[in-house]
Amino acid sequence: MEFEELYKLACSMSKEVNINDKSSYGQVSAVALCQNNKVYKGLSFKTTCNVGFCAETSIMAQMLLDNETRILKLVAVHSDGEILSPCGKCREQIYQLNNQNLECEIMLKDKIVKLKDLLPDA
Repeated sequence: MEFEELYKLACSMSKEVNINDKSSYGQVSAVALCQNNKVYKGLSFKTTCNVGFCAETSIMAQMLLDNETRILKLVAVHSDGEILSPCGKCREQIYQLNNQNLECEIMLKDKIVKLKDLLPDA
């Protein structure tokens, strides 16, 4: 699956939904193509007390249910369609999930990079 398809899929899911006055989900969505050729989708969960989680974390939890740890391609988008880079915590989690994920290709606004480019001193 090409990055353009992954991006379109992520955009189709990304819409912030307010649950109540303290939490929402879907402001950020992410899609990952994994070694098992399965596409995993995730949404962020935002809370006012910062105990939510990122869309990438949502993906990794689903992957573990399938005993999958290797991500080949990843794209994350904001609900306005802007392509986002994984945060530092997610970069480290992706690396800790499987050290080979340093080769994971990540779509940024104007280029494709590998996780090792975003996490150079892993």
